[in-house]
Amino acid sequence: MNYEAIDRRIQELKEELITDLKRWISVPSVQAPAAGENAPFGAEVRRMLDMALADGKRYGFEVRDIDGYAGDISFGSGEQTMGMLAHLDVVPVGDGWIHDPWGAAYEDGKVYGRGTIDDKGPALCALYAMRAVRDAGVPLKDGVRLILGCDEETGMSDMRYYASKLAMPDYGFSPDAEFPVINIEKGGLGLLLSAYVAEEGDAELPLISLYAGVRPNVVPGIAKAVLGVKDMDAFRAQVAKVAQEKQFTLSVEDNGDGTATLIAEGVSAHASMPQLGVNAAGMLLIALKALNAGGESAKAIAALADKVGLEYDGASLDIRRADELSGPLTCNLGILRFDGHQLTAELDIRYPICADEKEMCGAAAMAISGTGLALTRLSGHTPLHVPADHKIVRGLLQVYHEVTGLEAYAFAIGGGTYSRMMPNTVAFGPNFPGDTDRCHMPEEFIEVDKMMEAIRIYAHAIAALASGEIH
Repeated sequence: MNYEAIDRRIQELKEELITDLKRWISVPSVQAPAAGENAPFGAEVRRMLDMALADGKRYGFEVRDIDGYAGDISFGSGEQTMGMLAHLDVVPVGDGWIHDPWGAAYEDGKVYGRGTIDDKGPALCALYAMRAVRDAGVPLKDGVRLILGCDEETGMSDMRYYASKLAMPDYGFSPDAEFPVINIEKGGLGLLLSAYVAEEGDAELPLISLYAGVRPNVVPGIAKAVLGVKDMDAFRAQVAKVAQEKQFTLSVEDNGDGTATLIAEGVSAHASMPQLGVNAAGMLLIALKALNAGGESAKAIAALADKVGLEYDGASLDIRRADELSGPLTCNLGILRFDGHQLTAELDIRYPICADEKEMCGAAAMAISGTGLALTRLSGHTPLHVPADHKIVRGLLQVYHEVTGLEAYAFAIGGGTYSRMMPNTVAFGPNFPGDTDRCHMPEEFIEVDKMMEAIRIYAHAIAALASGEIH
């Protein structure tokens, strides 16, 4: 196999890669309401798909638009098809940015912006790996197809639609997580805790509204509560005392109409790794309980503070689970709302392969019994487990070690990727061991040198697997 020719071609493409990445990041492809025919996820997601497919065509590949749900870029044909699954949609920007999230600033070898690491940068790595393999003239026995989805962050309906129209590839990987190889993805469970309350009446600190979070799969960095306040100075003093006692970052804004906004500031992170963030919604609930805020809502607020709060392992909901293969359960309070009548808290739970969804729902229901909270299952999917001795796992581990010289091993994550949407598929990069995962966080970035290394790994993987060298 002429891997030297592949590597030379990759080095020649570096400046083009940076240019393409900056263009792709400039498109704010956050899902929005449908914008007409073939734009089921909004105009900006449609624009991003058009740009990616145009680039694929410009680079000499065959491209297809699957009604705006997804697209694919491919070359070659054969007995089977090797697939790579990436996505073009991104989560909302959120709080805490210094750089323009759509500006694609290039500083100190890094490109900053929403989608750089999740998942536009990795999608481009896969596309450029295809270019390098084709341009190096590597003979392949299987076809190669890059599928670009548009709904990964909000349910993966894009891949279900794609699979209803076209046969999925036979094996492959999703460049949407970490190296070396992820062969286990935890199960997912979405739960809603809710309560209906009467008017706040003559409460000392009546709760008017609550707002935190934009997506359940993001740790909220900011949470706000609007309260009726009779004595603003006394309220500020109370909040300062709670902030000091709890070591919370809390502030008060006087709205000038007899109300104040209590603001809790945390740190955003991906819901699969809530321990990397500080949940502002949980912080706010605990603060409200300490302030004896609310009238009719006080009991439900206290229950959420006690049963969820700042926990990220589900312990007080009696759903803490763990095993050696896939690790511990994580629980993220992603969305918190109160409109004066209905209080809702949406939880994003990632559970290990040892856990059972029905049993956990029952345990959580019992844990909140008597609190006034109701539990509703919103969504769920079972864990993914591709055995470590499977061809795709062995092959990718071999390639990773040969290219990097680093130890190769398979492991589990709490995040969910497109891997579960295609047979014989695992998550593979782009983050390297020891990297801080900026996925869903403010100041998201990707290092260009590490992009180049990921392209080498992906190109070598395409060459080795699609040629039949690894079997």
